[in-house]
Amino acid sequence: MNTTYRPLLSVLLPVHEGEDFLEETLESVINQTFSDFELIILDNLSTDNSAKIIKKFQHKDSRIKYILDSKRRNGNDCFSELVKYAEAEYCITINDDNILDPNFFFILFNNIKNQDQYHWAITNGTYINKEKKKIKSFFDNRCYLEGKINIYKIILFYFRGDVIPLILPSICKTEIFRSLLPYINLSKFENDSDTLMGFKVLSNLNIKYMQQELIFIRVYENHQRYHSFKIPTQYLSFIYEKIFHEINLLMHLWYVVIISRLFILKKIFLICFLPILMVAKAIKIFLYKIASLIKSIVFK
Repeated sequence: MNTTYRPLLSVLLPVHEGEDFLEETLESVINQTFSDFELIILDNLSTDNSAKIIKKFQHKDSRIKYILDSKRRNGNDCFSELVKYAEAEYCITINDDNILDPNFFFILFNNIKNQDQYHWAITNGTYINKEKKKIKSFFDNRCYLEGKINIYKIILFYFRGDVIPLILPSICKTEIFRSLLPYINLSKFENDSDTLMGFKVLSNLNIKYMQQELIFIRVYENHQRYHSFKIPTQYLSFIYEKIFHEINLLMHLWYVVIISRLFILKKIFLICFLPILMVAKAIKIFLYKIASLIKSIVFK
């Protein structure tokens, strides 16, 4: 009989050149009030002091597993590798610059364990700058992502781009997370791997939401994340790549909808409406850029 102990929770943490904030992140993990977890860290070939920091923590905490990656991976691709080592029934994903409230694991786990109604649990959080000053909360009031599968949530999620509140401060069964992988990098615009993952979650899973702000997400312009694809700098090449990207994204979104748990009439509606939604979002982004440009000129 196999008596090997399995923790209740696997925490998946990819690291790439994370020395600036990694120590603070690891402190917030090992000091959680919920202690029955394993922390699996994938070092994506960092060249800074990340490995030294991790090994220092590993020396004093046996729950930490350190894995040196065999190759460079694009952003979220690390989670497909990390989940191979997960032994627990439930898993949480975090980044190497997050700060966790001491009760983050405890509250998430207790809101998803033994749940038949909900498959995915998320919590409110706070966007902060590099100096840890609050920018804003994920949600001020009730979270629209909460509840059963419906197309309203999917449409609003795509238009708003709320990938962090849905995907990062979340917990689910490890087998569910595996079934949603891999993250798909469609083109040189990497963030759409998160958009596709969000579509998979919202079109197949019921969401449980907690209003407490239990995770702090840093927002800043320059953060080292390896990405093998380079967005073209020449205007015509950029336009070509963008058009190719939009068509590719639409086809993948259609496929996600077709194989989802949505009712057939809702699938048909969403398939027909998605091109309109993509155009609306493109106009929104364009107007936002124009407004930002005008603001920078006026207040220069």
